[in-house]
Amino acid sequence: MASGGISGVAVALASAGGVLLYAGFQGQSPLAALKDITGGKTKSLMPGTVSFTNDPSNLGQGGTTALAVDWSGASGPGGMIAAAAMSHRDEKYSQAKRWQPGFSDCSSFVGKSLKDAGITPPGGSTTISYRTWTKLKNVPRDAIQAGDILSGPGHVAIALDSQRAIGQQNTRQNVRIDGIDNIMYGQVGWVARRYVGAVAGKSGGSSSGGGAGSYAA
Repeated sequence: MASGGISGVAVALASAGGVLLYAGFQGQSPLAALKDITGGKTKSLMPGTVSFTNDPSNLGQGGTTALAVDWSGASGPGGMIAAAAMSHRDEKYSQAKRWQPGFSDCSSFVGKSLKDAGITPPGGSTTISYRTWTKLKNVPRDAIQAGDILSGPGHVAIALDSQRAIGQQNTRQNVRIDGIDNIMYGQVGWVARRYVGAVAGKSGGSSSGGGAGSYAA
């Protein structure tokens, strides 16, 4: 403990400019944040709007309870993309095994979901490819619907409806179902993009290779 009963953590936060960081995460003024730190009342350094629950049915970490999502209003293949994404909700995060059954990273998770819906993903299904793919068109955030691809500079996920999304997050969370802002937290400038291309097996549409269950990059 530091002198005066202030913890070493509190001293480190204050001396390293952590007051401003803490204040930003907690939505407090720097003065209120400093009182929390020096009073030993610091909260977790996570954005207050993120709901990191441990419910397996929500995190997709071994849970078997399906989330009730209404994607009946999705136009085109959106509903199929969202349903396909839900079928991969129990996968574990791995970049090395990203195309193997039971594993994925954020972009291969989207790629697998698209393939299951009869859509060939762009290239090797990398994060950046969803930012530039011509078969996706940008849509306003207030018009997001099931199956829209949420594309950020370092993360990609799939909308389940206008409020929620599913994505392969990281090794700690694996696949997560949460509010869209939580799923895309930290992705400055992320955009919602809607598939406008053909779908295999649909009238007038086809997909070259990569059918359901085929996940080779």
